[in-house]
Amino acid sequence: MLRGAAAALAVVVLAAATACGSGGDKAGGASPGKPLVLTLESEDDPQLTGAPEFADAVARLSRGTLRIRLVKAGRGAEIGYERGTIDDVRSGRAQLGIVGVRVWDTMGVKSFRALLAPLLVDSLELEMRVLASSLPDRMLEGVERAGVVGVAVLPGPLRLPYGLSRAFVGPRDYRGRAFGVRPGNVATTSLRALGARARAYVPGDLSGLDGAELDPTTVVYNGFDQRRGWLTTNVVLWPKPYSIVMNRRAFAALTSDQRELLRRAGRDAAEPERRQIESDAAVALAQACRTGKLIFTEASPGELAAMRRAVRSVYDELARDPATAAALEGIVALRGDRSRPPTAEPRCREAGGEAAPSTALDGTWELAKATKQQLLDAGIDPRNAEALSRLPGAPALVFDHGRQRGIDLESGKVLSSGTYEVDGDIVRLVFESGVAVQLGRVYSLRWSIYRDSLTFAPVPGSEPLILLVMRPWKRVR
Repeated sequence: MLRGAAAALAVVVLAAATACGSGGDKAGGASPGKPLVLTLESEDDPQLTGAPEFADAVARLSRGTLRIRLVKAGRGAEIGYERGTIDDVRSGRAQLGIVGVRVWDTMGVKSFRALLAPLLVDSLELEMRVLASSLPDRMLEGVERAGVVGVAVLPGPLRLPYGLSRAFVGPRDYRGRAFGVRPGNVATTSLRALGARARAYVPGDLSGLDGAELDPTTVVYNGFDQRRGWLTTNVVLWPKPYSIVMNRRAFAALTSDQRELLRRAGRDAAEPERRQIESDAAVALAQACRTGKLIFTEASPGELAAMRRAVRSVYDELARDPATAAALEGIVALRGDRSRPPTAEPRCREAGGEAAPSTALDGTWELAKATKQQLLDAGIDPRNAEALSRLPGAPALVFDHGRQRGIDLESGKVLSSGTYEVDGDIVRLVFESGVAVQLGRVYSLRWSIYRDSLTFAPVPGSEPLILLVMRPWKRVR
């Protein structure tokens, strides 16, 4: 369901690496004409970590002379599996490892703590701004004390309060509750400041917990959407970025160009990983809405303010370390007005998966039938232009209370399907089926209606859907 493109890429990378083999190839010592293969270990599903994007960037930048082989650590039943991955990298059992930055302060590394400060980094946009700054390089220097070399920091999903026994929207909901958290001192301290009993847990097992810090993709990935639960969409507790580290000897054996290439690959992988995070979240959202058991809630402005007051003691403790204090100041400056409420994530319009309310878009809209040449001139690729020109009738869009589908008006054949959400003059579409679209990706378009004529226009920064924007659509019912 998740990460279709990334999963396919990982298979290609893994197959290439396996075919080349790694036995006898030391870092920096590949045979002539044979790629140098480095192992990258993860315990989280590698497809959900940015590892495939990093591997792709390494292969591309090195023109195939350097490859990454993804391996699973096999410690999924251990609460502290990320420490095991770091141990494997330090000992040389793996040359590279990828772990959530949350684990580092449990190993005496304090340099990432500002990135995990509660309620601070509350959007992917801000997370990307932080990662594009000079802060990650300084944070990576801190892992030296753990006996490894820092290579890259990649973005991760935003962690929200997920409730099993109740919705978690304000401090009163946390008091005395058992709240699941992955090992990390900042998160544990933050939850205690909110009055919760922070408990580490084995991934996928939330038994005995009232809630946990999760993201929508993780909720669906583990099947938690199959039972009643609450997700507070506008309370971003913290992000879950990933760090890539390397064995000291393996790193020293690389040439200076290879070392820089790995670090550049980490920077280059950040944007593709951001897009994949958004795509995964959209697919997970569509799944959760179909299941209809996950209830989406929002904290009020007063509850958000109370949350911020409750975690002030965490900031006081973090600021005692000069480097962390400086990093906090840098992130606050990148964020801007710290008092602004975070934007709620896309969600089902009504709790429990009920149908979304009607909008002005609801209805059936026809696009005048176009010739193959007209479709080609608009920028549609030849294969799709051929298929569309051969439809018995004209293509049409049907919007119906949060669900959308493309059909051939004459035959009734369904060409695509998915969901949509209207926010003012912006409509966000997610496709679950169809061609010439990336399934699960959020496509944003501006829309306007005049005399039963619907016009779409591109939104800067969002990939346009050429068929939708090429000409107006006429209402037929």
